[in-house]
Amino acid sequence: MIPSRRLLLCGLVVISALLQLSCTDAFKLPIDSDLRKGGCGGMYASSPNTNNSEIKVVMHKESTGNALVVIFEWNDRHLVGKRDTNGQPIYICDTEALKAGICTEAQSGQVIVDTSAPSTVVPTALNFSLEESRGIQFVDYYVQKTGYYCVMTWPLDVNGMESSYSGAIEFNNNYGLLAGTDFPKLPFYGALSLVYMSIGIVWMILCAKHWREILTVQHFISGVILFLMVEMAFNWGYWDDFNKTGESSIALLVLVAILNSGRNSLSLFMLLIVSMGYGVVKPTLGSTMKKVIMLSLAQFLFGVIYSAGTMSPVDDVSAMIVLMVVVPLALTMTSFYIWTLQSLTSTIATLNLRRQTEKVKMYTRLWRLLAFSLAVLCAFFVINTLNFMNLDGEDWPATHWRIKWFLLDGWLNILYLFVFTVIVILWRPTENNKRYGIDQLETEDFDENDEHADVNNARAAEAMGLTGMKLRPQRRDYEMDDDEVAMFDIGEEEEDEDDFDADHDNDEDLESGAGRPGLLRQGSSSRGPSRAGSSPLSATFNEDTDKERTRLEVSKMN
Repeated sequence: MIPSRRLLLCGLVVISALLQLSCTDAFKLPIDSDLRKGGCGGMYASSPNTNNSEIKVVMHKESTGNALVVIFEWNDRHLVGKRDTNGQPIYICDTEALKAGICTEAQSGQVIVDTSAPSTVVPTALNFSLEESRGIQFVDYYVQKTGYYCVMTWPLDVNGMESSYSGAIEFNNNYGLLAGTDFPKLPFYGALSLVYMSIGIVWMILCAKHWREILTVQHFISGVILFLMVEMAFNWGYWDDFNKTGESSIALLVLVAILNSGRNSLSLFMLLIVSMGYGVVKPTLGSTMKKVIMLSLAQFLFGVIYSAGTMSPVDDVSAMIVLMVVVPLALTMTSFYIWTLQSLTSTIATLNLRRQTEKVKMYTRLWRLLAFSLAVLCAFFVINTLNFMNLDGEDWPATHWRIKWFLLDGWLNILYLFVFTVIVILWRPTENNKRYGIDQLETEDFDENDEHADVNNARAAEAMGLTGMKLRPQRRDYEMDDDEVAMFDIGEEEEDEDDFDADHDNDEDLESGAGRPGLLRQGSSSRGPSRAGSSPLSATFNEDTDKERTRLEVSKMN
């Protein structure tokens, strides 16, 4: 079994990875002349012969003075601005830039742009002082190439007049109002909804076909499938509504967070009680069930908080807040994994002692599946940790915006789908469903080597802390109880003279007993306990006694 320390290490890896978490990119970014002077976002190219993907800069009517706006694709960023002798970037051609020879008089009051080669860079100057320019002003930029686009703005003071502005940057893709980072979630959850619906239909058909053989565990699986169908449908509905309205619905966000956490908690709960043998090996779990329920409720609570945090469109998340959310969730998930694998090992040992091979195969496959999923989890968390360690790097957002959703959310859902599908296949309703029921299967034909296997299994069980395990003695066809041996051990071919005399002294009792079926002679023998039997046995006993008496009389006559 995978050591507990390794599981705890994986939990810590989860924490370190998510500490670098950057949440969902917003489709609209606020800007002003003081703090937030720009932003970037992923954009998909417009449909052919259309301009339905655009970046729009909206300046509020309260803006005064002048502003400069430049929009460009990330790979062309080196064409915007120049560096001075100290290596510092200079973007505006002002008096100091002119003196340093960074720009020319023709570029005075403009953004410094290298126009020597075709590029995606488009600079624009806005004047809020002119009467005809008062009110809301727009800058439209049509996207013809998929990429990571940025918008930069600066206030421009002219003739000593200070400039001030506020507004927003809108990233409007051809599919709707979702950010480019989040758009893949829309078809992804739609596809998952169809997949789980298909699984539900097939499962329902199998349940209807074998409804007389349904086990308790399969009722749990039916509930989880129904829950998954509802959850994925609401997930898709949330992102579809977000895409249409451009705003995150708080009600749907809370509902989806609850459903997502409920799905994980219910799945882990079901997996744990199945691993303990509930409904297959044990009819009840006793007080252990309360502990499992408490752990599931804790998992549900922390899961709701985590789901709401990862789905809400928040730009900046405090590392301390992420730590407070992730640590409890990582601990509960690690506890579930450790407990589940330990329970599986214990259940497999119990079934081996009982020699219930079909159940052993089923639980062994489940153990391997969980071990595989844990290995994948650890591998992906290591990969994510390495990726998010460079989160603050200049190029990270531009190079990961199209796969960011998969790193944070997509692969977990795919892994869950794979594990759940395998479990559904293992526990599918069949015509031989009762082989996994609580009733024990007939043990297989006894082999002399099984005695050694029993001893080895018992020692293994004791090593794992399974006390009180007893071997079941195998009864061979030719083996009998002591009483049965005594019943048919009715004497030697020859007896001693004393034995005959004792029998002769009790002839009257014997003859009276022979006349009453079922009544046996109450004798004793130095070789064993008193004998008792049914009427056929009594007749046989009397017949043998008569033969012995005749043999002795003939010998005396001779």
